Amino acid sequence: MIRVKVLTLNDAIRFLVIKGHAGYADKGQDLVCAAVSSISIGLCNALDHLAAADCEITVEENRIEIEASSDNEKLQTILHTGLIQLQTVEEQFSEFVRIEKTEVRQ
Repeated sequence: MIRVKVLTLNDAIRFLVIKGHAGYADKGQDLVCAAVSSISIGLCNALDHLAAADCEITVEENRIEIEASSDNEKLQTILHTGLIQLQTVEEQFSEFVRIEKTEVRQ
């Protein structure tokens, strides 16, 4: 299963972790993994090109971590867009993708 963990503070995404394998099909044939990988790498590339100063991105095998250091509108728009895309995959393949959101309020 692919697990996505999202930590928000006052509706701003502060931390996002994407990890695991879907297990939908054999390696190289797994459309769910391909979809999540495409969204995840696209998200990292957009952040790197448009909001690199406001976040830290760590990419490892089977794990991507994004830590946002600000509420910058551009950064948050990119992060929320990526999350919406991941939620779309979760809606269609909920037994293979799980998103867990934690909201912290101040």
